[in-house]
Amino acid sequence: MSSHVAPQAAERAGKSGFSSVVAEALEEWLAAQKLREVVTADREAFGPVSVEARRQAEEEW
Repeated sequence: MSSHVAPQAAERAGKSGFSSVVAEALEEWLAAQKLREVVTADREAFGPVSVEARRQAEEEW
């Protein structure tokens, strides 16, 4: 961890504390990693999303 990150995080962590900030960041990182794994497995099983499917999804969004 870079020397300027920890003090800034600790200063902003307040009552929850530095370790809770680290735990929250790790939970978010882990969730993103799991999502990447699901997307990778889906692409391996079904191939990439077609241009038409992307267009339709964007229209519905």
